[in-house]
Amino acid sequence: MAMIVMASCAKENVQPNNEPTGEKALLEIGLASTKTQLGKEDNGFFPIVWSEGDEIAVIENMGVEGKQNVSVYSLREGAGTANGVFELVDGSPKATNNVDVVYPASAVKGKGLIKDISLLVPKVQTQSYKEGNFDPDAAVMYFHRNNADEKIVLSPLSSIVCIPIKGFDNEDIVTAIKWQNMDGRTVDVTLNCPGEGVTLSKETATNFYLSIPPMTRDCNGIAYVYLKNGAIQVKTPRNLKAFQAGTLHRFPEWTLSKKAKWTIKYIGSERKTSMSNQTPLGLGQYMIDGNDLSWWEFRRNSKGSMAGPHKVIIDLGKTEHIKGMKIKGPETKITSSYTVKDEFGENTIKVSDGYNAPCSVFASFLKEGELTEAFKSTFCNTKSFEQDAQEVHRAEISKGITYYYGEGMKNYWDIPLKKEYDARYLVIHFYQCWNDKENSGAASKMKVAELDIY
Repeated sequence: MAMIVMASCAKENVQPNNEPTGEKALLEIGLASTKTQLGKEDNGFFPIVWSEGDEIAVIENMGVEGKQNVSVYSLREGAGTANGVFELVDGSPKATNNVDVVYPASAVKGKGLIKDISLLVPKVQTQSYKEGNFDPDAAVMYFHRNNADEKIVLSPLSSIVCIPIKGFDNEDIVTAIKWQNMDGRTVDVTLNCPGEGVTLSKETATNFYLSIPPMTRDCNGIAYVYLKNGAIQVKTPRNLKAFQAGTLHRFPEWTLSKKAKWTIKYIGSERKTSMSNQTPLGLGQYMIDGNDLSWWEFRRNSKGSMAGPHKVIIDLGKTEHIKGMKIKGPETKITSSYTVKDEFGENTIKVSDGYNAPCSVFASFLKEGELTEAFKSTFCNTKSFEQDAQEVHRAEISKGITYYYGEGMKNYWDIPLKKEYDARYLVIHFYQCWNDKENSGAASKMKVAELDIY
């Protein structure tokens, strides 16, 4: 963890714009909390410096109906340093005492009465990727000035998360990064990449910086990488005690797995993205996201019946030589209920009280050109795939779920194949799962945390 530091500096009084020369009022602010871009790292510290175009807002009578007055100042001198001289560009300041100073001005402009400074760092927000930096409009800084003799020293209201990512190869393109966290509320910050996205390097990590609300407890984070090919990769950093305001948290380098190349061509049933015990669940992509904790989960219709078959077709991105499959179940029985509204009506669905990991699997392995519309028409339906599958594998229920998935569901069910295949596509019917009591198979439920091949 590296502290975000900025050097403080003296400040001139805010002068009313009544000089006969027509000069605008100036405000000098030191960056003992200044922010616009990260300076060069030095012994674990990242100085923050002003940059061209920076604007700050000075608020008089903050939160007082009919009296709140906002003036905007733009950086005139000091770009690239921690000390800036700002020029009045909008508003009519009337006081220099008991005022509140906010960076960036965009956090205040058009927002009406500002009654709670902490709300200037929203828990749900979208930011823009900046190479080697965070979005300057996202990292809010603040100072309350009691009298005109005080130096204005802005302090960060947010924490910065740095996620260094390497590609599986030099062709992975990131379109967005999302950070979620739970602190008695949901924190959901999305970092969108410009244009076609940011191309990763296999050799050198690309740093993605996100400004997030500070958190003091329950700091289990979830990081999502969205790729141009439609793949999703997920990491779940755990056991973090706090994200204090004004700190930078750099996570270990994350190298995307081979599954960054995998995409889902068909999924028979999936829930919308949801959360359970601070873990994402729902989408079919979660069974191939490189993360053992998140999981794909089946969906019901409003009648409580299966909304579709537990079938999937996965494009591996290229032909792979396959000797076996491995399947990981979820590590928790806890799952969130959801409301379904469809042609059958509306109902709240309570999913299950079990792990519901697969206990019977029917699979085929297709070469390039074999995934035809004719094949899909025979597979993408509610019929059993058992008779047409190249591989049929069933767990022996009498051995128990722990035999296959380990204590606490920490292991993969390893399935050596009856023969080896060279295939581009995985075609799988997860036919039955372990029921809630783990003493039989059940065809009406299914959860898969991760799917792999070897």
